[in-house]
Amino acid sequence: GVCVQTETVLRQALTERIKPVLMVNKLDRAFLELQLDPEDAYQNFQRTIETANVIIATYEDELLGDVQVYPEKGTVGFGSGLHGWGFTLSKFADMYASKFGVAKDRMVLKLWGDNFYDPKTKKWKKSAQADDGSTLRRAFVQFILDPIYKLFDSIMKDETEKYNKMLKSLGIVLKGEERDLRNKNLLKAVMRKFLPASDALLEMLVVHLPSPVKAQRYRVENLYEGPMDDECAEAIRSCNPDGPLMLYVSKMVPTTDKGRFYAFGR
Repeated sequence: GVCVQTETVLRQALTERIKPVLMVNKLDRAFLELQLDPEDAYQNFQRTIETANVIIATYEDELLGDVQVYPEKGTVGFGSGLHGWGFTLSKFADMYASKFGVAKDRMVLKLWGDNFYDPKTKKWKKSAQADDGSTLRRAFVQFILDPIYKLFDSIMKDETEKYNKMLKSLGIVLKGEERDLRNKNLLKAVMRKFLPASDALLEMLVVHLPSPVKAQRYRVENLYEGPMDDECAEAIRSCNPDGPLMLYVSKMVPTTDKGRFYAFGR
């Protein structure tokens, strides 16, 4: 769930008019230690995201606009910081879009919420009830969590033939000493190659967060206490590289002389 420090960081960011993205962390614990059923894991993730959005909504800012986070919009990632892997829905949308013959942006929307695929009729449904009365698994579970669970399970049970077949289908090649790894160490190496956390984080930052040129226009009031129409404010607002030289002091370190400090800044 959302911990106290997460709420604190969100509050600080929103007060500074910094748009957030969210990383649902510690999925390795959900799979290995808690051994959550995939549907229960989905419900858990959904509640966590809703809680984060409730916090975000309490700091509504007209200049920021709607900054709530949604997996289907690419502003929520999932992963394990400890093991160094993570993903956004677009990663799996890329994999499945050609299979289903739909555009990637439409596939992303199918991978979250109440979307269920019936493999018998090859149709998408909004309820878990199939035409023949059987229960369908939601798309996030069926197409994202199930493959990850199977990979986790086969590696942790040391089912070499099974996971080697999966690695081959995913295009994951183990090199050198990696081939001798087993269980959790192998799992870390495989997941980092399959779903590198750096890719997921970089995608969220680059695609969904504003550049300084855009952000400074509405953040200038937070960055500068002088008149909003003077030369300095205008330079900050426009991100002008030829504007006046300014120093932001981020830390004051006391010296041995009483009452004197070293000022560190940028």
